Amino acid sequence: MSKNKKPSIVYHPNSGQPRLGRESGSGQQVRAKENPATTDHQTPAWQFHRCDEDHSLWGWSKLKENGHLEVIKLLHGFEKMPWSQIKQAAGGRSSGTNSHPLAIGGFTKEAQKRLQQLKLDDHDTLFSLRLNGTLRLCGIRDGRVLRFIWHDPHHGSKDGAYPTKK
Repeated sequence: MSKNKKPSIVYHPNSGQPRLGRESGSGQQVRAKENPATTDHQTPAWQFHRCDEDHSLWGWSKLKENGHLEVIKLLHGFEKMPWSQIKQAAGGRSSGTNSHPLAIGGFTKEAQKRLQQLKLDDHDTLFSLRLNGTLRLCGIRDGRVLRFIWHDPHHGSKDGAYPTKK
């Protein structure tokens, strides 16, 4: 006899409003996700288990020599800041914020296809964390945790996962 499973609560990334989750393909239920808006006062935590190692441009295996160490140093600088401060940081050529959610529809077709291949296409946005210049780390933000998928050293250019209009 099977037990009745209650639907999980998943927060919509754009509105922060709760919605019912869905069951995963393995028969296990997707756990409730935290609402990022309610965790903005917390410091970030990082997870690397979703990293795409193999992509020819944004795969983590494509980091230059000692690139992993540089990324760790830069991430270390964010760990004392709450998410609200990270999201408010501005700079660079535009007057916008450096780190923010990006709609999946703005990513290249190749990036969207890669998300499908990785079975990560069930999200409306990815969070883009600016490390420096054009280097971004893109991932799924769940509450205070950012689960990295790509390192995008070409952000904004034709080779980037998320091209921008200049």
